[in-house]
Amino acid sequence: MDHSDKLVEFPAPIERHCPDCGKPGVMTKIETEVLPYGSGEEKVELTLEVPVRECTACGFEYYDDGAEAARHNAVCRHLGLMTPEEVKSIRTRYGLSRPEFSQLTKIGEASIGRWERGALIQSTAYDQFLFLLTFPENFSRLKERSSTVEKKKKETRDGPSLLGQVSKFRSLDQLAYEKASARAERFSLVGTAASR
Repeated sequence: MDHSDKLVEFPAPIERHCPDCGKPGVMTKIETEVLPYGSGEEKVELTLEVPVRECTACGFEYYDDGAEAARHNAVCRHLGLMTPEEVKSIRTRYGLSRPEFSQLTKIGEASIGRWERGALIQSTAYDQFLFLLTFPENFSRLKERSSTVEKKKKETRDGPSLLGQVSKFRSLDQLAYEKASARAERFSLVGTAASR
């Protein structure tokens, strides 16, 4: 039986160089870490597994972005929020760039970038909104609503002709305007330092 159509090609492993001695041959081991999170009565200890890099040439051990991402994800899971990868997957699932996703959701492009990179954790309210967008029908509704709003904005901007339409707002005729202006010129505040 030929299974060549089911073969998956994996990318070549990244050859890491030691930041201490500069030599190649950095290996990865996984260690269990206890991460204190919060303060006061709400302080908890999160147990997670983090990658630790170790140089085979000099024995130097260090943490890199992989460990930081593991810590960030542990905090997200503890808070019941989506991880950076989950946030990004919503946008990429619909084939949108950050600017396009920002325009559609009205969430700032910089905020989206920070959430996707793990530089910042989104609020619970934004997380709920993003969760709703994981459902295609909600995404479609938002896209339709956004399209309708943009169309109305364009109509307002381009504006239908106001000729022949009755204004909803009262305006002063020329004589009333002149009377009001004359009264305003004679107006002064009584009893203030400026009128003394």
